[in-house]
Amino acid sequence: MSTRAAASLNRALTRATHGSITSSCKTRSCHHNIDTSIRLRSFVSYAIPLRKHHRAHPAATVKVTTTSTSKPTNSIEGSQYAPAELLTVLQETIRTHGPLPVSRYMTLCLSHPTLGYYTTRNVFGSSGDFITSPEISQVFGELLAIWFVTQWAAQGAPSKVRIVELGPGKGTLLADVLRTFKALPQASARPVTSIHLVESSAALRKVQKEKLANSGFADVETRWWDNAVEVPPSEDEFTIVIAHEFFDALPIHIFENTPKGWREVLVDVADPEKAVVPNVTAEPLRLGLAPGPTPASTLYTRLSTVIANPASNASTSPAPSFDTTLPPTGATSPPTAQAPQNADEPISPTLARFARLPIGSRIEISPASWEVAQSVGKLFSPSSSPKGAAGLVIDYGDAKAFGRSWRGFRKHAVVDPLTEPGHTDLTANVDFAYLNEALAENASTHGPLSQRTFLRSLGLDARISSLLRHAPMERQKEIASAAQRLIDKAGMGTQYKVMAITPKGNQEGSAFPFVEGVEEALDQAERAS
Repeated sequence: MSTRAAASLNRALTRATHGSITSSCKTRSCHHNIDTSIRLRSFVSYAIPLRKHHRAHPAATVKVTTTSTSKPTNSIEGSQYAPAELLTVLQETIRTHGPLPVSRYMTLCLSHPTLGYYTTRNVFGSSGDFITSPEISQVFGELLAIWFVTQWAAQGAPSKVRIVELGPGKGTLLADVLRTFKALPQASARPVTSIHLVESSAALRKVQKEKLANSGFADVETRWWDNAVEVPPSEDEFTIVIAHEFFDALPIHIFENTPKGWREVLVDVADPEKAVVPNVTAEPLRLGLAPGPTPASTLYTRLSTVIANPASNASTSPAPSFDTTLPPTGATSPPTAQAPQNADEPISPTLARFARLPIGSRIEISPASWEVAQSVGKLFSPSSSPKGAAGLVIDYGDAKAFGRSWRGFRKHAVVDPLTEPGHTDLTANVDFAYLNEALAENASTHGPLSQRTFLRSLGLDARISSLLRHAPMERQKEIASAAQRLIDKAGMGTQYKVMAITPKGNQEGSAFPFVEGVEEALDQAERAS
């Protein structure tokens, strides 16, 4: 099968179902770059202050441009349902139009304009349903900033810098990065000239605006975008891209291999007369298998067949078209599928692996993630961003596909994703191999590494020691325990992975600590101490 045919099929899948397929992603192999390591670690000695809690300034002090291309809501999603619970909306929708793909269910639950999870509540922090690394410790954002500064310096230290963050949350990570930039002599003379935030929630935009007003960068032009595909490249700025806990919340499709072929997993009402499959439970909603092909499973099955039979010519048979498409939106369990170690696969080990999975296997595919990753990759193309770029993706997942990772979070606990829709965060593990494949045309990727390895390689221990020396006694225990939580082997330290993105053609080892053997070296040093 030709590369052109493969690309055509992937594009067709993305357009028709917002779904795509994965490839393998390996840690870049190279010698340990000692000079880069020394430069990175030396930054932690600078007097970056403890995070302060300022009184909020008026949000109007931030120079803001808001870009919105959202389409008007239809009768199902519109304000006429605002007084009702989202569960009622979902049940009426299913009874009227049929069971929903998981991707559509996630979109409505997370982003419904009046009843969605991210549009109606404060979901972050100890009072919300989950807490993120930036909220736990300021050191997280500081070390990310240090990594970005070293990449900026390695790519010629352009005079203008812009920051693009996907899903900024409360703006805490952005504020910590900006604060660190101001404290580092290498970066303080090179101002951040623009900030681009991908955020569709009006409530969160307001919170982010207030956070920016307190960051000391109130005079920087700030633009908000509904979707990552809208962010344009820049010809005269160095681009920094941050995607922290963004891809895990993008919608997924779930497919199951059955004796009759791949069938899509759908969300149905728990009604014996309306359910897709019998033996319904007492819950208001349930998962069931589509009795026949759906648009997404049809295109996926065709793609799998072509990959499994590379002699076929995909270009002679156009991909099917559909009356409706499944729109993207902006969330962890053991994997069920492992990629075969075969370098001779026609395009991607993931594609051929899916074609050979046994009956009963499930796969989760996020076409929205593919689309976003391809758009991000274009920001790294030398032709569109000649001043350079650097990016970090930090999320749950690994460089492999998952089959049963979709879950809900509520009050800091894992829950059934079908319970209390609109009041529950929905998330699925990120397949970094899949992102790597989507980025490959325009950018180089490095990793993923565990969050523990990434932060410790950048000097977490030294930075914490510095903070403890200057912190009041009453805060020292809090600082130390927060840092430990970030690198906990049984928790965030290994559950979160970090992948770096740089322009194509960067020298091997230029994206330290993404070098072969770094995790083993750190573990060995820890045992020796």
